Amino acid sequence: MKCVLLGAGGHGRVLLEALLPKTLDAILDARPGLAEVAGVPVLGGDDLLPSLAAQGFSHFVGGVGSTADTTARANLFRAAVAAGLKPLAVLHPAAWISPSARLGDGCQVLALAVIQTGAVLGDNVLINTAAIVEHDCVIGDHVHLASGALLCGGVRVGAGAHIGAGAIIRQGLSLGDGALVGAGAVVVRDVPAGSRVAGVPARPF
Repeated sequence: MKCVLLGAGGHGRVLLEALLPKTLDAILDARPGLAEVAGVPVLGGDDLLPSLAAQGFSHFVGGVGSTADTTARANLFRAAVAAGLKPLAVLHPAAWISPSARLGDGCQVLALAVIQTGAVLGDNVLINTAAIVEHDCVIGDHVHLASGALLCGGVRVGAGAHIGAGAIIRQGLSLGDGALVGAGAVVVRDVPAGSRVAGVPARPF
């Protein structure tokens, strides 16, 4: 297996360490003058992505995080798949994942995160440091659950949503596709698709 990391910014470096002692063979990152990160060579920018399969690369890890908009992560994931690469999951050894949970392709579950009984995660979902997904939650593709966020039991999250650091989502609620929940929010009502909420209790902004 030959694997490339797509992006070596802050999130990419976290993933690089989470994958140790596994080997990443190369990194794509367009920043000028960046030749290597932690001993892994940087080949160039994302324009090289379509040529990687011909060079023997078979897998990729998406190194792009998100703050409010998950579109860049989703687009990079789709481009890598279209280029013939398979997404590699990153499951930190200090995370806990229930044996009954189901994770889609390319999920990233970082240190101290918890995925509880019966949870279902779509493709390219990022569960960041110390975030918690309680029992029977269903999370759509390309969702980012930021550091320390908590989904109580039975929450449903639509594709491409972003849930900010330390936010709490009450049990049984639904968040629509592309919803944004601000950091530290406490969500006590459903959030429609494309809506932005913040505060305690969370309100539209």
